[in-house]
Amino acid sequence: MLMAFKIDYKILNKHYYQESMARENLNKSIKENKNVKDQVIKIEKPSVLALNLLIKKKGRVSTEYQFLTPPIGKGQYSEIRKVINKKTGIMRAVKIVQKNASEKEEERVTSEVNILEKLDHPNILKINEYYSDDRFHYIITDYYSGGELFSKIQEKKTFSEAQAARIIRQLLYALNYCHIHGIAHREIRPENIMLERSSEFASAILIDFGMCQKISHKMHSSVNHPFYQAPEIYQKKYNESVDIWAIGVITYILLCGYPPFGGESNRKIIDNVLKKPLVFDEQDWNKNSIQSKEFIKKMLNKDPSQRMTIEQALNDPWIVKNFELQVSDSQLRRVLTNLINYNSQSKLQEATLKLIVLYLASREELSELREVFTYIDQKNDGYIDVEELQTAMLKIFDVETTEMQTNKICAEDGTISYSQFLAQAIDKQAILQKSKIETAFKLIDRNASGNINVEELCEAFKCNLAGNDQWIEIMNEVDANHDGALSLVEFTNMMKKLIQS
Repeated sequence: MLMAFKIDYKILNKHYYQESMARENLNKSIKENKNVKDQVIKIEKPSVLALNLLIKKKGRVSTEYQFLTPPIGKGQYSEIRKVINKKTGIMRAVKIVQKNASEKEEERVTSEVNILEKLDHPNILKINEYYSDDRFHYIITDYYSGGELFSKIQEKKTFSEAQAARIIRQLLYALNYCHIHGIAHREIRPENIMLERSSEFASAILIDFGMCQKISHKMHSSVNHPFYQAPEIYQKKYNESVDIWAIGVITYILLCGYPPFGGESNRKIIDNVLKKPLVFDEQDWNKNSIQSKEFIKKMLNKDPSQRMTIEQALNDPWIVKNFELQVSDSQLRRVLTNLINYNSQSKLQEATLKLIVLYLASREELSELREVFTYIDQKNDGYIDVEELQTAMLKIFDVETTEMQTNKICAEDGTISYSQFLAQAIDKQAILQKSKIETAFKLIDRNASGNINVEELCEAFKCNLAGNDQWIEIMNEVDANHDGALSLVEFTNMMKKLIQS
């Protein structure tokens, strides 16, 4: 019987990614999903001048990106390709979606773009740009060379408990951030999880928010593949706890190589989800700990009111035992010192640094910062608050320094977001290379005139400024010769002051 389970899983692999399944549910789901972008909490708290995290453009994406072949993924109305930005040389992924394929598909694309624009987390897909022309939508995101978790499962068959716990812990961290901000993902499964790179210690990245829903909204449509559907979905009334169930299923698969509730058809899988007890076959589970099985049991409780919460899962003995983020005192000191020494002298300087970090820095250049951010964020909410920062700083600095610096760093609203942390804690000497400064200049100088004018600043950065006078004031802060434009020399001098300060 167990062998049949494994064979069924391999056969069903061919089918459970097919678009037909998604299209079956799309019409019903979109009715719930419509206007979700308006319901989602405004996550980012913009400063006076903030980087326009999502650059939206009309026209063909090929003017700025070189397409690589062949496609790395295909759907009924879409395909995914690797592309290289012609100005920066950085590789990205682009999802190309056929326009007007259906009204529902259009709504789904719009919803996903608007939601991803607001999310700012180390384990959630980062969207960079959105283009549209007469025929297609182009959604440009970070490229993750490790591929889908699904492919890694096919390759490895099973994972060690330490490997599995690392992946699951990162997914729980991302999911907690989503739920705190009122978003239920509803489509958590291995092909919607990317691995940052091909390494045992690669970060897991949650993607595909096309079917997500506002938690406060009534949810009743069928979503996800039956392997990952919680029992209450079939009762047409459920909440965000279905995401916990899906992660429980993934944990089970990682540790034994097949899903807990299998079947020869979708109908049989659904029957097993509803009626079959959770079983750990001795032959396949004899090497796994009792703690791992207890963790899965709590995740796969068929009563959603009794199911483990994300907070409980993040602090479960199995996760705590098998995942410990290692950050040395020297790493912590280096990053916190950069944070303390951060001192922007103009609003434009601050926003440009953020542009360089988010658009031009490699994931390798940011890897230490991601680890330290996660390490400091003990509340697992995707932000660092005063209390968390003080706890981290007291491991390195004295009480007086800690109190003075935390109040300064968290002065605006008492928290630091992920992208804020990256920009302020990065090694300025290393990141502000001549080539990166020149590339940032080219990105803002969109008409390639060799000078940045007020209109180009307005296009590149979003803000809550009203009228031209304030824009001119921002320009005058750094426009050394007062000609109303920034030359490359003036722009470079502005950024180099961050190193000298």
